[in-house]
Amino acid sequence: MGPCPQERVESNSNQFNGAGKAASGKRFQPRPLILLISLVALVPLLGCAPDALQSTFGTAGPVAEKQLLLFNVLLWVMVAVFILVEGALLYSLVKFRRRPGDSLPVQVHGHTGLEITWTVIPTILILALGIWSVFTLFELKDPPATADGALEVTVTGHQWWWEFEYQDADGSGRFINTSNELIVPVGRPVNLLLNSDDVIHSFWVPKLAGKVDVVPTRNNRMWFQGDEIGTFYGQCAEFCGTAHALMKFRVHVLSELDYMNWVDNYGQAPGTTEALTSTARKGQEIFMSTGACLACHTIEGVPGAMGVLGPNLTGLANKQTFASGVMDLNRENLRQWLKNPNDVKPGNRMSEQAPVYQTADGNISLTEKEVSALIEYLLSLK
Repeated sequence: MGPCPQERVESNSNQFNGAGKAASGKRFQPRPLILLISLVALVPLLGCAPDALQSTFGTAGPVAEKQLLLFNVLLWVMVAVFILVEGALLYSLVKFRRRPGDSLPVQVHGHTGLEITWTVIPTILILALGIWSVFTLFELKDPPATADGALEVTVTGHQWWWEFEYQDADGSGRFINTSNELIVPVGRPVNLLLNSDDVIHSFWVPKLAGKVDVVPTRNNRMWFQGDEIGTFYGQCAEFCGTAHALMKFRVHVLSELDYMNWVDNYGQAPGTTEALTSTARKGQEIFMSTGACLACHTIEGVPGAMGVLGPNLTGLANKQTFASGVMDLNRENLRQWLKNPNDVKPGNRMSEQAPVYQTADGNISLTEKEVSALIEYLLSLK
């Protein structure tokens, strides 16, 4: 026959006591390795500075502000719960740790009051946060009903650039098509109709609004409002192919007067051929020639320049960037781009489709002098 229950308890108690006597009596102390790991875990937060170009912590509009509030409340509630739970766990580990001479503690099972408490409180907390989050997200779905003069813009994602179409830019039915730089007036809601020409993209301007997917054959909507005059950086936030990381854009928030001036001046017929310099006239001839730029790009006011495969080049010289926000607009960068776009933006359609790049090394088939002339013409498009 085996030992009776009492003998088993005594045996277990003796084993426990023996182990306890062998255990060290040192007090619990955090180890340096734990401290080091904690410091390393905080390193990613160094990139969360509000003044960073694409930081979500430096908001400049009502949509981003409410999204940041939602994030902060959820984050700090979770931090508080984590500290409370982990604090209770650490306290228990220290307070009730095994000491030399300890006997086997009283064996209990279940605590109805405690179990109800730690079930009811998290349930209430989750329901409260969930309901508030849903109401906030629905509130951000559409601009306020009291908002007047909302700007309507259709956004089309291409591999790898953005197209912006203003259906009524100034309230009189003025249509504007531009690319990679979205111009909006300060303090007015901007309604965006999002669609894709090829694969799934995602439209994101961190300081103005959260990201929304841009899906082929589907129209998604979002809105934002810029309450500060300035330039805000956007990015495709959905992997979409080779040049995904280079699918950038900018949002320029202007005063109402500057915005209307931009609308009035946009698409004005470029100067006549006679008004161009001789070098720019040579560049215009190259642009309009078969196999160069004409088949893919539009320049409003220039007869025959009605391509739709690439970005609209109307008013190019007035922009800050080109190549989907990858490069600042200047002569040297234009030269680098025109000579071999694939070196700047791998996988771009211009290198693949334009006949002037179908060479053994991928470089443009124009001479240096012809490239200079083309640059001169492009910089005349104001």
